[in-house]
Amino acid sequence: MSYLGILALLSLLILIHELGHLVAAKWAGIPVAGFSVGFGPKLWTRRWGQVEYSLRALPLGGFVMLDVTDEEELRAIPLRKRLAFYLGGPLANLLAALPALSVLNGTVRGASFYQLAIAPFQQAAASCWQLLGVLASLPSRPESISGVVAIVVEGGRLAQSGKGLEIAISLSISLAVFNLLPIPVLDGGQITMAILEKVFPRFARLRVPLTVLGMIVLATVMIYANGHDLIHYLRA
Repeated sequence: MSYLGILALLSLLILIHELGHLVAAKWAGIPVAGFSVGFGPKLWTRRWGQVEYSLRALPLGGFVMLDVTDEEELRAIPLRKRLAFYLGGPLANLLAALPALSVLNGTVRGASFYQLAIAPFQQAAASCWQLLGVLASLPSRPESISGVVAIVVEGGRLAQSGKGLEIAISLSISLAVFNLLPIPVLDGGQITMAILEKVFPRFARLRVPLTVLGMIVLATVMIYANGHDLIHYLRA
């Protein structure tokens, strides 16, 4: 698996994340206007039912477009349904890691019932807890933040040593945990805001400024992380 392979794997895991949102929306009965694979100009479209499915020029993940016109219409959807929709993506990434963990355990530790059916859940939970600990330490150790550059480079090196499955598991669980952070543009932030708006209706006024702030924070972190990665690898 090359560096391009790692980038393709990351894109696939993001796509799985968005498919989780799509399935959750359909299960909850939330109307969906469109589902896209990739970003940018449309290369292909097909409508099935009320949903327009499209393939776009930049195959980096995808997105789900709910069939709502504004924030008021979104908030009119029952809270439990919105929470199910927001949780669908992270849950899809966690579920995708479980069979991969089963395969890894069966290969390395033997194909027992425990290693195939029980241990993957324990390992996924332990990985989530470990990642939360790492994230909690970032304010005091900003140099430990990794961007897409480091993920691709280090992932490519590990893949060349035969650890492609371990990389897929780690990235899938990392996407689930990262997206549950309470940053407004992420699923965790959407969940937090939806609950606060339900308890304190006036909080809805802060949705737009908080979302903009979240975008700025996330963009700043990503620019810092990838800039730090580039400087590190150029000096190496």
